[in-house]
Amino acid sequence: MADNWSVHNNQAGMAFYNRPAVGFFYENNFMLKELGYQSAMVTLPTRYGVFGGNITYTGDAAYSETNAGIAYARAFGNRFAAGLQLDYLHTGLGPEYGSAGIATFELGLMTKISGNLTFGAHIFNPLSAKISGFYDERIASVMRAGFTYTFSEALLMTAEVYKNSQQAVQFLAGTEYRFFNKGYARIGIATNPFKYTFGFGLVIKNLTFDISSTVHEILGYSPQVSLQYAFR
Repeated sequence: MADNWSVHNNQAGMAFYNRPAVGFFYENNFMLKELGYQSAMVTLPTRYGVFGGNITYTGDAAYSETNAGIAYARAFGNRFAAGLQLDYLHTGLGPEYGSAGIATFELGLMTKISGNLTFGAHIFNPLSAKISGFYDERIASVMRAGFTYTFSEALLMTAEVYKNSQQAVQFLAGTEYRFFNKGYARIGIATNPFKYTFGFGLVIKNLTFDISSTVHEILGYSPQVSLQYAFR
């Protein structure tokens, strides 16, 4: 998807989104405040390409993870784009065990195969950076590839394969329906473990508000909310 949040998902998509934007996202995983996940982002198109930044945080005083990234994307013609992000990952284990930080990177590409079909691929931390020498502890690598098919201005569908190096392969799919040019309705599914998602979005001039939830078959609801502002 080429939208405000490409800087957080697949940086190549920033090259096809030509408006400066800022945004904030929050997810309350399984309704536990200790598992709350929050993210902020900014994108800035220039004549030399699109620059962006984002920061995410999850956890509490006993355990936390922070990821700060600076991204750049550029289009090559009207159909192909590539993006790169440099990341700093910080893990905190409270005052008893201290903390550790490492640098890594992620890469993305996106190509418009036709006017309706877009392909994207992304890899995070391809070198599986080591965060600790104790038991050769490493940050997982994540690889994703998928398609978006646009049926009309009102309807699109997505499908994606997702592989975390420490977990089983996941398959994800979703659809988005746009109504009255200002509202969106979305549903989706994911496997390993099975989850389904639903959500709604509303666009008011330059402001976009989204609310959604993931439903895990055993652990229950993870509600999400985001707010974005796109400058003219």
